[in-house]
Amino acid sequence: MNFWQNIQPRERLFLGGAAAALVLFLIFKFAIDPLFKHSADLDRQIVTARRQLAELHTMQQEYQRQKTVVDSINSQLKRQQNFAIFSRLEEFAGQTGIRNKILYMKPTVSTPSEVYNEESVEVKMEGVTLEQLVRYLHQIENSPQLLKIKRLEIKPRFDNRQILTATFRVSAFTLKEGMT
Repeated sequence: MNFWQNIQPRERLFLGGAAAALVLFLIFKFAIDPLFKHSADLDRQIVTARRQLAELHTMQQEYQRQKTVVDSINSQLKRQQNFAIFSRLEEFAGQTGIRNKILYMKPTVSTPSEVYNEESVEVKMEGVTLEQLVRYLHQIENSPQLLKIKRLEIKPRFDNRQILTATFRVSAFTLKEGMT
């Protein structure tokens, strides 16, 4: 206290101002500045959360679209009657007039699924025109049964490029027992 009384009033004013500035600086540094930083962090988190919410909304819409497709397929599978894939393919070949062009139809191994049974047949035909092949494949894809064409390979003949050899796999799907 003796120090304070021995200094000039102008020096007291200067030291008081410096002390006040130091106190204000410390208040700003340890109280106000962290609040501003925290507020900025919250603003960034809000922007990130809004972006994530928009992405989640997009994913929800995609999920609903996919669920509608799956529900449609499941309802189609529930309505379809039992059929033999070989006889159905033979029937389509007869309707399109290419039954004699089929070299072979053999069963193939399918990837197992938890919900669906898949029966696959590899078909090879030779000496067909593009129009005949397209009609046959169109009938398969648009049949009332859930038939899908997988792994299609088409090769033209060397002597006549209009005549084709085609190999493809046709898969038929049914619901597994207990999934109806």
